[in-house]
Amino acid sequence: MDIKGKVCLITGASSGIGKALAQALSAHGAKLALLARREQELQKLADQLGALNPDILLVPTDVTDRSQVEAAVTKVFNHFGQIDLLVNNAGLGYFGSLEKMSMDDFDQVIKTNIYGLLHMSQAAIPYLKRSHGIILNISSGLSKRSLPYLSAYGGTKSMVDALSDGMRLELKPYGIRVLNYCPPETDTEFHRNSRRQVSMEMGGGTRKMAKVETVVASILKVIASEQREKVEGHFLHVMNFFAPKMLDTMFYKGMVQKLHKD
Repeated sequence: MDIKGKVCLITGASSGIGKALAQALSAHGAKLALLARREQELQKLADQLGALNPDILLVPTDVTDRSQVEAAVTKVFNHFGQIDLLVNNAGLGYFGSLEKMSMDDFDQVIKTNIYGLLHMSQAAIPYLKRSHGIILNISSGLSKRSLPYLSAYGGTKSMVDALSDGMRLELKPYGIRVLNYCPPETDTEFHRNSRRQVSMEMGGGTRKMAKVETVVASILKVIASEQREKVEGHFLHVMNFFAPKMLDTMFYKGMVQKLHKD
């Protein structure tokens, strides 16, 4: 898809990958509908982009609330007259053991990562049928190989992959393309905004994380080529295919034993 002049609706646009993607799409001439819960952060982004791109609509929205989502998508369509690209980017992380994870924490992760994606997709599909548009779901490299203390989050992203596969075929008769992008661990506010078990920190530490600019550049290529799925983190997935037990040992020593020593 050539996104110049296209109406792009992005969830989770107030920070991280969503914010950086909004900036990149704006630079390429897209019309933007930006959704997130934090209205103040959305406004800061709009003020930054507004001088170069007057076609920006802010719609403060909690994607876990279906009524808010339906009202937001209707507002976007009424404002622009079309929707060409839906980016389901809003996500919530969780770092902690399954043994001690509260169901409230897990419920919030599920509501954001799964219900939010479905609320947005179901509300936007009628309009995407008209434009023969694209749904781009932002998953995670952890959807293909989850890790200790991140398996609840990784599990929701595995479901994103499965939903993407099903939607891709179900919506093909209407000319809607469904793309799935699995980013690597990225240096954004995601860690700070994630839920976590008390006494556990999932901050970046000394781990090397991808730059958000690099991730967004990859997403732009996925949109332009309409690549059905792209999974980042080649080493992890090759190791998981050829030597899964070795990978188990590596992460047990690097994460589980380390936490127990600490």
